[in-house]
Amino acid sequence: MEKEWKVLNVSAAKGEKVKSYLELPSIEEKLPVFLVNGSQEGPTVLVMGGIHGCEYTSIDAAQKIGAALDPEEMKGKAIVLPIANPAAFYARSIYVHPKDHKNLNRMFPGNQHGSDAERLAYWLNEAVMKKVDYVIDLHGGDMIEALVPFTIYHAAEDRKVQETSKGMASLFEISYVIGSSGQVPGSTYGCAAEQGIPAIIAEAGQQGIMSGQDSEMLQRGVSNVLASLGILADEVQKADSVYISVFDWYRSDRRGLWYPVINVGDEVAKGQLLGTLADEFGDTLQEIRSHTDGVVLFLVSSLAINDGDPLLAIGA
Repeated sequence: MEKEWKVLNVSAAKGEKVKSYLELPSIEEKLPVFLVNGSQEGPTVLVMGGIHGCEYTSIDAAQKIGAALDPEEMKGKAIVLPIANPAAFYARSIYVHPKDHKNLNRMFPGNQHGSDAERLAYWLNEAVMKKVDYVIDLHGGDMIEALVPFTIYHAAEDRKVQETSKGMASLFEISYVIGSSGQVPGSTYGCAAEQGIPAIIAEAGQQGIMSGQDSEMLQRGVSNVLASLGILADEVQKADSVYISVFDWYRSDRRGLWYPVINVGDEVAKGQLLGTLADEFGDTLQEIRSHTDGVVLFLVSSLAINDGDPLLAIGA
């Protein structure tokens, strides 16, 4: 029986929880980590927050999950990374790593010899994600994003991985569950699933606000997933969910001012006006209309928009 469990430079004995800093090769910032080695054998799970540095609810939820886990009550192991992208967190950088201006959650599986975000993605995948049986990646609305809570799983070629991931995504007190078939390339959950590891993203909280209520929702959801995996002995709580197969992103093809006319959670019809892009004088440059019937899952709340920026996403 394995008595000591080691992840890079951090180790935990059987029945021990260790708080330390994970040192990834070629990465300047050390990542705070809870390494929880349960007293009994079982699966290994990774819980991450802060892939995007200003999604504060995800960070708070992951931190509190790590603090609450008791190895004496666990069958299995947990790696909890509350701030997976410290450079973005302390720079208050929206969407991107502050050094290369790349979105970490579009870089997986990464590049060992690439830029900062590419290297961080590579080592998170190689040294952490590939060492676990399940991945739970916590997110929320970034500093300029309003959203309604939703979870995402990858519609992987491996049906068992897909069904396990879907089951995990369905265990949060969240109405919308998205089965994404590659609309968001380079993501943690997609990369993990393609490597045979069931994985999900859970989104709650918005606009850079640390919401205790949304953090608690994420914490309860993670605990429920851990119970379903047999890591915790709690009774699994079922949740009612609406399953969505289309995750339709709208991006700007120009710089301008963004005036949405809908709100998150609104149901919209195909062809409906969603908002307009205007120039600096207020003259309309473009009308943004819905491609499909569906529900508005997230909405960029920034007036300033650059070429290529997201505007909103609709689930259908």
